[in-house]
Amino acid sequence: MRGRTLTLTALLAPLVCVCASAVAAPPADEIQQLLDIYQRETGVPVATLSDDSMGKMIAGKTVYRKVTMTQSDNSRDSTTIRVLGYRVIAKPRESLWLSALAFDAGFSRRLTEHFVSIESEGGAQWYQHVNMPWPLRDRHWLIATSKNTSLTRLTEGKMWEHRWALQENADAGIREMFAKDTVGELPAEMADKAILLPKNNGAWVMATMGDGTTLVVVHATMDMGGIIPDSLVARQTRKQLLQMLSKIEADSDTAFDRYTSDYLIYRGDGSLIPPRKLSGRTTQ
Repeated sequence: MRGRTLTLTALLAPLVCVCASAVAAPPADEIQQLLDIYQRETGVPVATLSDDSMGKMIAGKTVYRKVTMTQSDNSRDSTTIRVLGYRVIAKPRESLWLSALAFDAGFSRRLTEHFVSIESEGGAQWYQHVNMPWPLRDRHWLIATSKNTSLTRLTEGKMWEHRWALQENADAGIREMFAKDTVGELPAEMADKAILLPKNNGAWVMATMGDGTTLVVVHATMDMGGIIPDSLVARQTRKQLLQMLSKIEADSDTAFDRYTSDYLIYRGDGSLIPPRKLSGRTTQ
């Protein structure tokens, strides 16, 4: 099996182209308190939910939000889209964490990934390449993942965050990587023709609720570059969010049975989740 970092851009490859358990209703004020803490500590606007959205989440449904952000740079305005998905799941956090980070969710057959390096406390660097359908040019990028251990300490272990962000100076890093390493079955000329992704950062966030359920939030800010309309990116992302949150719930029951050290997964506090079988060294 291959190591995998499930960024939302990777799941967008289907531009490319479950059953949910009954959820005991946790109190809305506990959810709101957790979202307020996360927004205050990270600046990500997760906390503004309508009463209707909160009711849906308590009922075990997925809630989707899109936030459009305009930034001024050198007298020009640029627009990026942050997408957010929320769900309360009646499953243990650790099983959902494994399900989200360790396994091929089957959304991205056009995605090629290459593990670059291991960092501290469960971080890693990856090269990712999406083979886009004609006439669109392929996209590629270097990404770094990390665990927000300070957030876990602040919340006394209640909240975990797995983050990803694009690496700076990715052009030079990608050229160096292809010069000295084999990247799956991807020929170097395909990487030469690909567009470097301008923006892709986000996170998986999971918090254990007082009733034993798990609050799951996933968010990403992205810019696919080139001519792909923002509306198409947002529409495809919404579809993938709904599928992804349902799938990690469905797959969580067997997550520990499938977990080996081909995927060394770390908790939000930076500690290793011990695998039942030993065979590899890659991490997320």
